[in-house]
Amino acid sequence: MEQLFKQRRLWSTGCASFYIRHKVGRWYLPVAVKCQIGTLDISDFVLLDTGAEWSVIGGELAILLENELSPPIESFSMSTRFGRIFGSLHHISICLTAKQGCGNDLTVESSVFVSEEWEGPTVLGYRGFLEKIRFAFDPGIVPGEQIFYFGMAE
Repeated sequence: MEQLFKQRRLWSTGCASFYIRHKVGRWYLPVAVKCQIGTLDISDFVLLDTGAEWSVIGGELAILLENELSPPIESFSMSTRFGRIFGSLHHISICLTAKQGCGNDLTVESSVFVSEEWEGPTVLGYRGFLEKIRFAFDPGIVPGEQIFYFGMAE
């Protein structure tokens, strides 16, 4: 992977493995990437969903991040596959973690929908996060070699 990154480093600043159908807790994530949210010393796999309007944080993570979130920008309800949930839009930094030797981590000041009602996995969605970066998925030649490239969209 390190060699591929060095050969294709035109716009990306880092890359990491991504995983297909990766189990996190009771969820199987169709596309899982590793990231760190806020300044918590926790790096975990989250669902990267290009079809999700907003990034979503819920449950225990929402409670842990309570002191790091910006004041609410807007409060609204969101329809999910589990039903309607209520929450607020906040700013917080999200850091995509690069594999060692494959460039740099990428920190993005993001807008996220935070709801203690959300029981699903943490989601990285389009508005307020993916729209701010360039990214590409390389499925690799053999299973286990999938690469997620990322860089700022500037």
